[in-house]
Amino acid sequence: MGTYAQTEIGHGSDVSQLQTTATFDPKTDEFIINTPSDTATKWWPGDLGMFSSHAMVFARLIIEDNDYGVMPFIVQIRSLETWKPLKGVTCGDMGPKMGYNSKNNGWCTFNQVRTPRENMPMKYVSVDKEGTFSIEGDLRALYSVMMDIRVQLVQHSGMMLLKSVIISLRYSACRRQFRMV
Repeated sequence: MGTYAQTEIGHGSDVSQLQTTATFDPKTDEFIINTPSDTATKWWPGDLGMFSSHAMVFARLIIEDNDYGVMPFIVQIRSLETWKPLKGVTCGDMGPKMGYNSKNNGWCTFNQVRTPRENMPMKYVSVDKEGTFSIEGDLRALYSVMMDIRVQLVQHSGMMLLKSVIISLRYSACRRQFRMV
């Protein structure tokens, strides 16, 4: 089970201001995921609280002190045997998402957590073993999942509002507060 970990407590969904970093280490062919401050805590990811073993973490790609902007990285956050957070990962449960109870919200921070280079989705951007960064297409496609979820939330909210209006209208049509004289 995975989660989409983009939003940070200090910057909401303002992707350009995210602080979490993914620094490439060419010696080990890994990215080092780090939460540099409390405001960079990943906040509100659905299913992160208790159910996710992996996260699609959005972090600033750093290669040799060059910042290439925010990119996605697949990071294992819990042991598949014990379900405890892995070394360097701190996470917790925030309870169900209001109006979307099937989603278990959570929060997460990373302290020098390593993930293999292959765990960076490289359809549109890539980093080779030497640390060379290249763009392979339209970067706007990376945010299509986020936008799809936002559209689904609006549609879901509309359906719930419609159901509540129907219930209230039906109830008000037959309920009497006091006996009519």
